[in-house]
Amino acid sequence: MSNLVNIDSKGYGKIYKAVMRDRRLPILAKAIYAYFCAYAGCGRQAYPKREKILRDLGVNKDTYTKHLGLLVERGYIVKERTATGNLYTILQSIPAYSTPEIMEAGNSDLLVFESAASHGFGTVPKLVMLDQTLSPQAKAIYAYFTSFAGAGTTAFPRRATIMRELKIGSLGTYYRHFNQLVERGYLSVEQRKDNGRFDICIYRLNEIVCTDSLEETAPAAAKETADTALSEIPEHGGKQLKTSAPLSEKAISDKLEHQNPGHKNNNRSNITNSSLEKKQENNHQRQGISAPCRGYTAVDVMELIGYEQLKKDVDGWESLLKTTLGRIQTPEEERRYHQTMDALLLELVRQLTAALNSAADDSRLLEAMQGSAFSALIDGFLDRWNDIRNVKAYVAASIKNMVC
Repeated sequence: MSNLVNIDSKGYGKIYKAVMRDRRLPILAKAIYAYFCAYAGCGRQAYPKREKILRDLGVNKDTYTKHLGLLVERGYIVKERTATGNLYTILQSIPAYSTPEIMEAGNSDLLVFESAASHGFGTVPKLVMLDQTLSPQAKAIYAYFTSFAGAGTTAFPRRATIMRELKIGSLGTYYRHFNQLVERGYLSVEQRKDNGRFDICIYRLNEIVCTDSLEETAPAAAKETADTALSEIPEHGGKQLKTSAPLSEKAISDKLEHQNPGHKNNNRSNITNSSLEKKQENNHQRQGISAPCRGYTAVDVMELIGYEQLKKDVDGWESLLKTTLGRIQTPEEERRYHQTMDALLLELVRQLTAALNSAADDSRLLEAMQGSAFSALIDGFLDRWNDIRNVKAYVAASIKNMVC
């Protein structure tokens, strides 16, 4: 049964901006930190059982242990064993990692501490941390906003800042988790205009939300979230993990049902589908003085760039433009959006296929397709779709910039 409740109805805790802005801290570690902050309330200590933490956040034991270890290592949390279980203390005096003197060469042995509250803080509601329909990444994004909002309900960080400091490298990944907050009613967004052009977004943290009783959330709800949650690896077009196990960073990044060689992986410098890998090895072996015979097909290229996932990202971006930002308001605009994006993706496949088959050495292009340059190319498609008049020329220029 759904009802209207105050966002702070289950309590809240203080969360520090300095920790949420630490760029060395992965997004899942920030989600765990926010969870402890919510449980600490006005104090500094929290003692939820590990099984409850795993269930509420939708992560597995190994992922939790790894990211909790990072929080301890960075000096943000102290973990102690007691007779009744683990006790987690949120430290008020933290290392000043962002202090310029620390970053200078030759000062690596200098350790300076500062108050965690010195850069500002906000309050994070326990209600959000307990919502098992949210991915842990969505909870981290929400906590990031609350750390900016202070005692108010409005936050103004730019999207580029959010993605950089949460280590999210693609619009598709970001909006997949961000949209959960909008759909659940925790967050509202409006975009300001400057001289008739869209400018910054204003994120409003809603005080009254319509939600189900979180204590009675069915395990299936958490399972569904875990099934669709993405890896924290900041690459465009992350794959969905088809398993009923809770979210695991290792499982998502290392054990994909079909790994996408178009994007970087922390454990391998080059990831290729086995059949494509053999094909490329054979083709390279045949290279001689004459022009190489690669034999890439459009299907190969679609597989290399994760075409199906890109289509999902396109749909997710359209949903945000339509329902949240109000930049697509008519059926004609919606039709034009899909027509333009379909044309861009198909032209991208066509031109990449031609480029791979005609290049004397395709390694440079393949490398570009596996890195952040390809993510930037797709983000450019999403951001500028309404301004593109010549699809063929725009794709050609984008590929050239990607390789340069």
